[in-house]
This record gives sequence, structure tokens and C-alpha cells, in this order.
Amino acid sequence: MPPLIAGVTLAVRKWGEGFGGWIGGFPWVAGPISFYIALEHGSAFAASTITSALLGSIGTILFALVYSVLSPRLSWLPTVLISYSVYFVVALLSLGRDISLLGATILNISVLTFVLYFFPKPKAKTDFRKQPSYDIPLRMIVATFFVVVLTQAADYLGPTWSGILTPFPIMTSTLAVFTHSQQGANAAIRILYGLMLAGYGFIAFLVGVAWLVPQMPIASAYGILMVGTMVINGITVRLVR
Repeated sequence: MPPLIAGVTLAVRKWGEGFGGWIGGFPWVAGPISFYIALEHGSAFAASTITSALLGSIGTILFALVYSVLSPRLSWLPTVLISYSVYFVVALLSLGRDISLLGATILNISVLTFVLYFFPKPKAKTDFRKQPSYDIPLRMIVATFFVVVLTQAADYLGPTWSGILTPFPIMTSTLAVFTHSQQGANAAIRILYGLMLAGYGFIAFLVGVAWLVPQMPIASAYGILMVGTMVINGITVRLVR
């Protein structure tokens, strides 16, 4: 996790917020969480979390939308707290819902497409500012802390809550908060838009966990899914504005 968050941060600085956010939208966080859940609890347990994960992913999509709408008006702290609240409202509404994998997938794709269509547009080009020396190490610590907590929580939460929390916006919120506080709201909006563009590949990854992981060795399945995600997201990168 630490090298991943550092790599995404450097990609943002080199290629801009939109493309850097798109790179950050890959399942760098949910992938390892799901992988370690499969190793510790078995393939069937990991697959059983996916319907809930798809519903939880809707919360992440709405997190990004709410953050983008509020960030020009509020500082990063109230913005992220309100956005987290939206995520957990969606999570609570998802509990006990009897929905099929297909239904959850269609709902997720529909919400993602709607949000991308109406996503706020930044008003001005962002001027890059030099970041403090502690920036990347602090991002690495914050993101890794969340991954460890969520992975360990699976021992106590069961497949439903484990699934809902798998797409918890760790990478999304880390990038959004640090970018918002250091570069301003317009840069945060750009990076969140890039993150959401990678959402179609993320959905495909989750569905693939439900289909492939119970059928083959765990490491092989997750390796295939990461490659498949890259192929799908290779199409969406052309939409980065």
C-alpha cells in the first residue's frame, strides 16, 4: 500500500490531476483488501462479499460527487466528514437488501454513469504548488492505516459488512483531502473526476472476484482481474478532460 499511494501521488504531479486520479481509481486498495480476505477466510467468503461491495461502491461514487460539490464552498475537513457521512448512509441503506449480483452491477453502472454525466466542472486551471517534504510519507501512513483496520475488521464483521467496506474510499479520500488542502478545490474536482472514470474497471474487478476467485487459485484469479481492469480502464482514459 505505501508504494502505491506514493506512486499515484507522483503520477498526479507529473501528468495532472485528471490522469493521476484515473490511475488512482484502479482497485489498488479494494484489491489487496479482497485478496487478503480471500487468503484469511477462503474464496467462498470473498465471493460472498461482492454484492455488498457493489452496493458499497455506490457510496464511494456519491462520496466523490458530494466532495466535488462541497469543496469549492468548504474547507477539506467538513467536506470529507459530510462525504463520509453520505458513504455510511448508503452503507446502512444497503444492509439487508436482497439483491442479485446482476441487479447490484446494473445499479452500480447506472449510478456511476449518472454521476459522471453531471459531475461538477472545475472553474479554473490549477497552478501546481511545491508540496512539503512530509506530504507523501503522511499519505502513505494514512492510507495504510485504513487498509489494516478494514482488513482486520473482517474477522468480526462478517461478509456483508466486509463487502460494504471493501470499496471504502481510502484512496479517493486520501487524494481528495491532500489535494484540496494543498492545491485547492478545482484540483480536487479534477482528481475525483479521474478516479470516477476508472469506476467501470473497478466494477468489472468486483464482478470478476465473484466469478473467478472460487474457481481457481487465489493469486492467479486476482492477477487476471488486475490485467482485465487495466484493459477496461484503457478505454476510459480517453475520456479524461
